[in-house]
Amino acid sequence: MKIIKIIKIIKIVSALLVVIILSGCGITKKTLGLTRQGPDASAVKTNEPLILPPEYSVRPKKDLVENNQDGEYFED
Repeated sequence: MKIIKIIKIIKIVSALLVVIILSGCGITKKTLGLTRQGPDASAVKTNEPLILPPEYSVRPKKDLVENNQDGEYFED
């Protein structure tokens, strides 16, 4: 019985050693997706600045807003 327990312990320790050794390998980390990659500076897109509409003070008519149940916008 003691031999079986010792063999189990040896197998577990061996498996842990293999995992520890492979985790230090750069190729294994890259394959498993454990490495971090920074953003590509050439792929970064700049957004255009936000602007206000020309007639910002114009609001929708009150009766159109009240009658609009399904969220559609209607223009005159």
